Amino acid sequence: MKPRSIRCMKFFLTLFNIICILFGLVLMAICVMNMRERKSGPEQSALSRGVLAFLLTLGLALIVTAVLGCIGALREHVRILYVHACFFIFLVSVELIVGVGGAVISAWVGGGSELRVQFYKNVTSDEEVTKHHAFWDHLQYENQCCGVDGPQDYAILHRDIPPACCSRAHPLRDGGARKHIHATCLADRTYYMRGCEDALRQKKAVKGNIFISTGVIFALIEIFCIILAFWMARTIRSERRKLQQNLQAHFET
Repeated sequence: MKPRSIRCMKFFLTLFNIICILFGLVLMAICVMNMRERKSGPEQSALSRGVLAFLLTLGLALIVTAVLGCIGALREHVRILYVHACFFIFLVSVELIVGVGGAVISAWVGGGSELRVQFYKNVTSDEEVTKHHAFWDHLQYENQCCGVDGPQDYAILHRDIPPACCSRAHPLRDGGARKHIHATCLADRTYYMRGCEDALRQKKAVKGNIFISTGVIFALIEIFCIILAFWMARTIRSERRKLQQNLQAHFET
């Protein structure tokens, strides 16, 4: 009968690797959905596409490595366990380098405002004007904000505050009711006072905290997998040597 320590390590190593497989699948699904949204949305930066491509590759590599770990644990294959541990060491190193580099770059380049350029950009054709207004209407209503720094941005452009800045006016179709509610909103100053740059910054901070927390948790799981894989491989080798020595001693006697 196999030692209890090997059975425990096999169970936990398989469990952690299954969790990594599920996480990799979820990560790939999120990246694919975001890529589809970016194709149908306005122009996006190359950095966003690069980050999505990196996360997609990371998810695929995580799944392949975790599958190797499951095979190595269930078959008690020493070489596969070592390969699995080395792959995870490489992935953890890459995640650490990219995470630190991304934090440094984000802090360094954090002062630039692409949103401000988008708001004040000069549009020429009617089609571009329609797309520009549709983008900002969706952005302002979705994030409950108005302008870049606030509704005063529209005064700079000598434009009226749009219905998208009013929570009750925007969902209505064009017509008398919408115009009336929009006019009441402007008269009572019940439109959104917060700028979209501040709203998006807060949203980005929340997403960043969730992303960092999730990354730390799964980095710890990967480290546990590395420790368990090395430990299990060494234990299996040790048990096999003991078995060979016992068999050899038995035949010699």
